Amino acid sequence: MLCSLIANRYFFCLRSTILKANPNICCSLQVLAFITEPTSISPPLTCSASFRKKLSGLQVPVSELEGKIVGLYFSLSAYSPCVDFSPKLLEVYEKLKANGESFEVVVIPLDDDEESFKQDFKNMPWFSLPIGDKNVGKLARYFELSTLPTLVIIGADGKTVSKNVAEAIEEHGVLAYPFTPKKFEELIEIEKAKEKAQTLESILISGDRNFVIGKGGTEIPVSDLVGKNILLYFSAHWCPPCRAFLPKLVEAYHKIKAKDDAFEVIFISSDRDQGAFDEFFSGMPWLALPFGDSRKASLSRRFKVQGIPMLIAIGPTGQTVTKEARDLVMQHGANAYPFTEERLKEIEAESEEMAKGWPQKLKSAQHEEHELALARRKDYTCDGCDEPEEEGWSFYCEACNFDLHPKCALEEDKGAKSDAKQEQDPPQEGWVCDGYVCKKA
Repeated sequence: MLCSLIANRYFFCLRSTILKANPNICCSLQVLAFITEPTSISPPLTCSASFRKKLSGLQVPVSELEGKIVGLYFSLSAYSPCVDFSPKLLEVYEKLKANGESFEVVVIPLDDDEESFKQDFKNMPWFSLPIGDKNVGKLARYFELSTLPTLVIIGADGKTVSKNVAEAIEEHGVLAYPFTPKKFEELIEIEKAKEKAQTLESILISGDRNFVIGKGGTEIPVSDLVGKNILLYFSAHWCPPCRAFLPKLVEAYHKIKAKDDAFEVIFISSDRDQGAFDEFFSGMPWLALPFGDSRKASLSRRFKVQGIPMLIAIGPTGQTVTKEARDLVMQHGANAYPFTEERLKEIEAESEEMAKGWPQKLKSAQHEEHELALARRKDYTCDGCDEPEEEGWSFYCEACNFDLHPKCALEEDKGAKSDAKQEQDPPQEGWVCDGYVCKKA
């Protein structure tokens, strides 16, 4: 039977010690003490079976955490992002312990299924609050829990060092320790140096994984792609915005390839299984990472992919050109190629020149109430075709907040607006979709 992590009396005494040392400190161990009512019963810390065995069944008081760096791990054992993160945290934990570091992890379980929790926890070498403990909710509110997994770091002095280092651990592993602002500044400088030295091989080759695949699983060496303009296409079949974007990207791809063969797209899948990957990839005329390839995780971390579809443009030198290529394709199609700042300036100049031939005002059958005035607009959706526009010209009614793309306002035959809806798949666990993008929850 699992027993309570926190001996209430122990925390109450620890709080008193901290306040005597510095009554002005606002620290997390003190907060834990305040939200835990002292009682006459003081059960021991819960630790995993392997840790209990290591301690020969001895009870472990809360004082064991005093003076150590502690990670409060808010976790839901059956939730896939936590399932993926726990082995990475375990690897960091074991390396730090092997190096003699004073670091501990305390799980704050959000489970309501005790069996799932027990199955997950029995393989872990750290501590935990008991499942269903009333303090779990209080801690979640105090640390303003908004995402899972979350790993709050408490310093050796009891103060909060960071409210969530889960992403840092996924990206940097043990190098992120001791998770201080100074350490993160050092890691930022390391990342900047990596970006300057980035090549296509450095981001796409890992060990013996030095290839991508074409149709039928044909292996294409990464070396064959060096010197080309590359788009890394993060996407998935279950994601409605991805399926909606795919035809636009296919159209742009064919137009670009017709003009410049030194161009390629690589599909990086977040699909649920091989079957879904195969079905989605069958409608793509380009290359892909194999389904389940370990390089997908490292590429997602490197480019900080939080939502899909996402399109990263890599130039001929292997340097990142832009992480916003999806928006450029949506706005300009193949005309945005090669997605550089120089090309965007040229497009802007072309747009200004084109607008000189348009009327400053016009009347539209789609909006008979008022005249529409030509204007530069940001982040609008055309009321004629329902397509979003990040920035560009619009025939606009300010009174009604009504927009028409120039192509919709100026075309005589606008065609019928399609009411067809794409089949909606449920999003992948750990993701939420809003119609334009699917993001990590």
